[in-house]
Amino acid sequence: MTMSASAEKPSVLDLVLPEIEGRSPYTPPTSYLVKAGANSWRVKDGRRASKTMLATGVRKAVDEWRAEGYPGASDVTRRLFQYWFDEDHLLPGGRFFRYYFCQREAVETVVYLHDIRGVRDAGELLKAFFVSQDLLGLEILTSSQGTRVFRRFIPEINKEAEQELPVDGLSRYALKMATGSGKTYVMALLVVWSYLRRRLEGATDLADNFLLIAPNVIVFERLEQDFTSGRIFLELPVVPPEWRHEFALQTILRGDARDPGPHGNLFLTNIQQLYEDDGPPPAPINPVAAILGKAVTPSGGNGNDMLDRIRRLDNLMVLNDEAHHVHDAKLKWNQTLTALHEGLKQKGADGLSMWLDFSATPKNQNGTFFPWIVCDYPLAQAVEDRIVKTPLIIHQTDKKDPDPDAYDDAGLAYSEWIGIAVERWRQHVKDYGVVGEKPILFVMAEKTKDADAIAARLRQENEFAEDSRLLVIHTKGDGEITQADLEQARQAAREVDKGNSRLRAIVSVLMLREGWDVRNVSVILGLRPFSAKANILPEQAVGRGLRNMANVPRESNQILELIGTNAFEDFIRELEKEGVGIGTVTTPPKPFIEVFPLADRGALDIAIPKTGPLYAREYRSIADLDPLELPPLGTAKDLEVSVRQQIDLVHGTVDVRVASDEVEFNADNVPGIRNLLAAITQRVERKARTVGQFAVLLPKVRDYVQRRCFGGIVELEEVGLRRCLNHGPLMDAIATLMARKIGELTATKQNVKLVDGEFRLSQTEPFIWRRKWTECEKTIFNVVPCYNDLETRFAEFLDGCLDIDRFAALAEWFTYFHVQYLSTGGAVRLYYPDFVAVQATDAGPVHWILETKGREFEDTDAKADHMTRWCAEVSTQVGQPWRYLKVTQVRFVDFLKRGNDTRSFAAFLQWDPKGPLAPSLLPLR
Repeated sequence: MTMSASAEKPSVLDLVLPEIEGRSPYTPPTSYLVKAGANSWRVKDGRRASKTMLATGVRKAVDEWRAEGYPGASDVTRRLFQYWFDEDHLLPGGRFFRYYFCQREAVETVVYLHDIRGVRDAGELLKAFFVSQDLLGLEILTSSQGTRVFRRFIPEINKEAEQELPVDGLSRYALKMATGSGKTYVMALLVVWSYLRRRLEGATDLADNFLLIAPNVIVFERLEQDFTSGRIFLELPVVPPEWRHEFALQTILRGDARDPGPHGNLFLTNIQQLYEDDGPPPAPINPVAAILGKAVTPSGGNGNDMLDRIRRLDNLMVLNDEAHHVHDAKLKWNQTLTALHEGLKQKGADGLSMWLDFSATPKNQNGTFFPWIVCDYPLAQAVEDRIVKTPLIIHQTDKKDPDPDAYDDAGLAYSEWIGIAVERWRQHVKDYGVVGEKPILFVMAEKTKDADAIAARLRQENEFAEDSRLLVIHTKGDGEITQADLEQARQAAREVDKGNSRLRAIVSVLMLREGWDVRNVSVILGLRPFSAKANILPEQAVGRGLRNMANVPRESNQILELIGTNAFEDFIRELEKEGVGIGTVTTPPKPFIEVFPLADRGALDIAIPKTGPLYAREYRSIADLDPLELPPLGTAKDLEVSVRQQIDLVHGTVDVRVASDEVEFNADNVPGIRNLLAAITQRVERKARTVGQFAVLLPKVRDYVQRRCFGGIVELEEVGLRRCLNHGPLMDAIATLMARKIGELTATKQNVKLVDGEFRLSQTEPFIWRRKWTECEKTIFNVVPCYNDLETRFAEFLDGCLDIDRFAALAEWFTYFHVQYLSTGGAVRLYYPDFVAVQATDAGPVHWILETKGREFEDTDAKADHMTRWCAEVSTQVGQPWRYLKVTQVRFVDFLKRGNDTRSFAAFLQWDPKGPLAPSLLPLR
């Protein structure tokens, strides 16, 4: 029986939502969702255009650079890009890891603009990438004080306005990345790139000293966890193994008295530590400022010890987290960083090597985007990629909003809204509890009195009766918050997502705009009006609940439910202007399926041997490459084939053919052999992602072409050879062959070695599945999770085979079984097969690793070769047969149609419309 969902219970984890089928956050977007009516949507081809000035144009240039193999990139850059973006990685504990495409694009954009285009000024950025919509173009004016401004019509505010640019000659780029998309990872990658480019390649226009700035205490503490003792550089695949001894970065925190060395320093602080305010600190004006730390102020005083130490450095890159705090040139924050830039120029440097702004909402105070935004990953794309929760309005009451002046008790006035929110929260507790998560209800109140009344109303519910279950953030009567209350609130902010936290609801007078990134917030109740005076954006209002919970699988929906007054709903719907479709739900959600091994099916358990890696990186010299060991790709007869090209002469305006001709390629119009060999060598470099090996590779390419490619020695200057290299796929085939050999040299093949016994499928942790699944009897799991109809039908076939004793779907990383393989470009990647099965034969059980295959992709054969080797070597070591079989859709469907015995796996193995299978695939008897 095939199903798509369980009928046992509804769950928020399996809502049917607008989505792009097959969309992966690891690949470039090729389509996006658009609203097609009141309650409908459609998928539109192409990529969502950015509303910022430059990002769309920069994106196009970077796409072309990537497609061409990063021409002009330095050797270090090429190797870093290969390690980060081409290779697969396992984190400690065995979790599969890959960088999102949005993270890749952000890194590529900065590298492209700085290294390839050499655009080091905001004015140059505008001239290079901004296409004006009016005939007069864009004029940048400079005031007598040196301030640069320009005026244009700005769509996001629907009027003409003046915008200010950074100081002349400052390499300042803003990266607009949605909350939860991994800005911190991008920071780490760019730090490593800059550091290694300077240390290994002498790139003096880049830095090996860094200043990482947080806007408040909470953001600082989050960054501190990642960067203290270089944790992020050690636990993530950030530094390639061959350069780890080269990367030595000390992190200096605020309050740390250590002196920096001349290089290799990362200062982490919040901006207030770089200057002192005049006079005593003012009383906090609201509890959020007290909890998050001091806000940015328009004025400040003298520099302190940390600033003095930073001033002594000879180079510096600035990385601004939550950069919308520094958009005003009058802010002391901006003035302090600009002073660091000018100070370096006085030392003879070019100033800051780079100033990078990171923010989900990089807007000025007048609501306009920073003009220097070069990369745009909007919230709408993050939702489509499932990187963040999907915001969803739950509208279940048509009552008018209470008049704030007409009630004394907000808890009573908003009782119906509170009741709906609590019921939705209870549903979330039930559904997310399956994966071990504890959802949080977040309530936004208008004033302190209302917050108290709402908290009192919530405490009438059993779940919130204890003080430890509910946190209220507001000021006391004198406007201050005691130190004891402050520490309690900060502690809650740090620990709310941990499994031992007892907190279940937060009531706040003000919405937390940044810093308090609580992953487990899944229901937001808005009981306060929003307006332009509130100086808060819709994305900021929902941002604290957007981050995905940690334990929910990617295949499952994660929902941020938004409940509130009509005014709150109208405010949230402003997100639709940014491309985020906010649906309204009034009916219960559809169910999901939880997959888990059944205790009473222990006899169906399958043990898979645990083995070590198939490859180890040794990074031997490419000089070890012997081109004469490579196989030939052609014969001498290929050089005798003439090449003629038919051409048509077409009228330029009438568009009709007026004549035809034929061009024969001969000695006069075929490129010289030196140019052809150089072109092949460059292709080898691009495919292999080698670092500085052109001079080493060129003679090897020459030797291969002259002495091996055509099965014997040929004359390099012969026109037939040049013609053959210049036309057809031969040039690319040579590059692919040599790149793969280079990959084999740097990734040394290891014998399969058993480690730590075996993994039993009965040890698989329960996981959530929202794709297809089918119920079968011969599997240890309650259901068989499947990705497509082919997998579903094949699972049912295995279940019906009398000679299959037991089987299971491996469901990729959920069961952890994988082997390494080398891609065509030489990168080490991970292969997760589809099924494991045990066949009963006369000679005893045979274990099968099975892969169903519809479309064939570039690395399909490489995966099959490596899994076949794994099975052969494991069979020898464990003393029981393991086999690998790729089941193509064409062969399987044809087998079923031709009336074969569908109850026999052996019949499928032995049957082939083109003849019997190879003996190596037949079971032992």
